[in-house]
Amino acid sequence: MAKVFCCSAPKANSSLLAFLLLAIFQSPSISAQAVAEEPVSKEPEPNENREAARPGLVLPATDAEAQALLAKVAEAVTNLEYRGLATFEHVGVMETLEVVHGVRNGEQVERIRYLTGAPRELVSSGHDAQCRRDGSPLSRAGLWSSSGLENVRSLYHFFIRGQERIADREAVVLEARPRDPHRYGMVISVDRETGLPLKSMLVAPAGRVLERFQFVELDLAPINDADLQPLSNEARKSDGSGQCGAHVSRWRLGWAPNGFKAVAARELADGEMLVFSDGLSAFTVFVQKLGPDMNYQGRATRGATVAYMDHLEVNNVRYTITVVGEIPDSTAQLVAKSVAAKN
Repeated sequence: MAKVFCCSAPKANSSLLAFLLLAIFQSPSISAQAVAEEPVSKEPEPNENREAARPGLVLPATDAEAQALLAKVAEAVTNLEYRGLATFEHVGVMETLEVVHGVRNGEQVERIRYLTGAPRELVSSGHDAQCRRDGSPLSRAGLWSSSGLENVRSLYHFFIRGQERIADREAVVLEARPRDPHRYGMVISVDRETGLPLKSMLVAPAGRVLERFQFVELDLAPINDADLQPLSNEARKSDGSGQCGAHVSRWRLGWAPNGFKAVAARELADGEMLVFSDGLSAFTVFVQKLGPDMNYQGRATRGATVAYMDHLEVNNVRYTITVVGEIPDSTAQLVAKSVAAKN
């Protein structure tokens, strides 16, 4: 089982770990010390956390069926306004969220408030969802765009698993099974009327559910401006308005799983952030300068998310490489070790 991060320095690089926390952990209240000391989550037993029954007959989806459903999802997550209550299950914990999603001047604005556990609230805006790696369980929906879904049919097998009722709405259940071991499978319950994903599950090999997001109540009425304003003075705000894709990176990957393409890059105070996606899944690579006494290396897992940390030296300057995403940890390790300077 994966181990948490280790370092040779007596003190943690707080800015590095803080950035990592924003990417992989749901709760911003977790401290760097907690990450260093927290034991890695125990793997579920073979029969634990499996979906109890598949709704209806499982049939291979034709290209036309898969394309039509995915196109409907892409349209809904981009242009639909809604609010609702949802549950999010990961690492044996169920959390309840209030979700408000609006569209203003062609850009998405989203407010998410956790109703269980420590008080947390996030307000994000901007159309550039690829760079909003904000730890939200809804951040994956930003990948489901028309351009991002062009090649997924060559990377996944699609199956229609019947129908089910979610949040008092009829849904078509679409399963995406990966064609290689470098990504997880996904089961999406698509609202028959609007195309909005009412439930999504990340599934490991052998059918173990790693993460489950599900609406329990949904209102499709237009969203008022006041509904998008934070309710707490401590709310985190994330603005993804158009700056993410303009940066030209000095780094490249020597290897990436088939179908994962660079979709965004952003300059950081001490390095760069690069985002790669296959249309349904994504991982983020952070390249940041290391202090002279730092020697981070290792990996951590939390539910479906893995973070693998390594380092390299270029022109006598040391950098840490951190790969964060909903991919197998062996894949994250291969990606991290392939990072190199372009020149």
